[in-house]
Amino acid sequence: MTAPPSTLLSLVQKITNLGDTFQTANGFAHQETRSRLIDAAEKLAIAARYPDENVFFAVTRTTQNASIRIACALNIFVVVPLADPRAELPLKSISVADIASAVNAEPVVVARVMRALASCHIFAETGEDTYAHNDLSRAFLVPETLSMFSEIYDMAGKAAYALPEFLARTNYKNPEDYNNSAFHLGAHTDLGFWEYLEADEKKLQAFNNGMRSQATVKDFDSSYPFEAELNADPVGQDEVVLVDVGGGRGHALERIKKRFPDLKGKLVLQDQAAVIKDALAGGLSSDIEAQAASFFEPNPIKNARAYFFRRVLHDWSDGVCQTILQNTAVSMGSESRVLIAEYEVPATGATAKLTMQDINMMGIGGCERTEKMWAKLLDSAGLKLSRMWRTLGSNFVVVEGRLPEA
Repeated sequence: MTAPPSTLLSLVQKITNLGDTFQTANGFAHQETRSRLIDAAEKLAIAARYPDENVFFAVTRTTQNASIRIACALNIFVVVPLADPRAELPLKSISVADIASAVNAEPVVVARVMRALASCHIFAETGEDTYAHNDLSRAFLVPETLSMFSEIYDMAGKAAYALPEFLARTNYKNPEDYNNSAFHLGAHTDLGFWEYLEADEKKLQAFNNGMRSQATVKDFDSSYPFEAELNADPVGQDEVVLVDVGGGRGHALERIKKRFPDLKGKLVLQDQAAVIKDALAGGLSSDIEAQAASFFEPNPIKNARAYFFRRVLHDWSDGVCQTILQNTAVSMGSESRVLIAEYEVPATGATAKLTMQDINMMGIGGCERTEKMWAKLLDSAGLKLSRMWRTLGSNFVVVEGRLPEA
């Protein structure tokens, strides 16, 4: 049976009240209300279904995602026309036959996929075998978003589907070996996740495009006051204030420079030689020094004021992260610090966005961490957690670690 009528009515009233608040809220209050509104709406749907319907709904997420992936592969999201905003009718329909002709697929396949997507509120069904865009389907018109979905389905999906079998084989031990993960089992490969990507230019390009849709690069400079912290004391002429370890093509350092134009001292970008070559070819600012270096070896720059890791350590197990941080600690001076920009999983009340991302990372041997886990990890590398820099309304934080006082 469904939930009691009193529960349903209570949730409906809660949604009504939150909807009223949502219209007038600003800033953090707006985001907080939005999150609570989504949570209440999801609970209402669960309460309205029968128990077996909720189980079946969970099962069908698999085929829903498969249907989306097929639509991505066939470019259906682009083929379905957008309505002219000046038109009286908000929808512009297209037939299954026309979609099939445009994407070179059998009409019956297109019909079945479109029917499945419309039943999940992706595309609007406007008549028999005719469809139009709606708010949800239009989200897939952003190239980076489409790449992000495809990349997660193709790559992380292999690991996720293999994870139950992999954990059973390893007696449910937390994955620690980068060279033996659920990804290896699911992808039928001996290559690690990153080597697997690098071996296929198309996969690597799709991954990079998908990562551009993530907002994390936009959050860290709101959490940490780089100028106030790193320029608190006078800066020497050749002093390095910030090393971006595994910093890719330098986008984070470029953002820091723009956000803190008066930041004094040298900025250094470190990554693998091929990545550094691409960064330089891509027009890396001349104010940023580029250096080929591996975080699996002691950092060649000594006594920098800060060693910065943005969305690096979540890719790796505790054992690997311990090695990376130890290789940093040996180069740190008494005033140095490590700055780790990552998502923080709350001790309670974590959102599905964070917990499902953590399971994704488990599949390749990585981990999203709580504050206690960060403290334990830093301690294992001979460092101490000195502060968690947070921004109101965001789970993206900057974890600051320092050498213990002598």
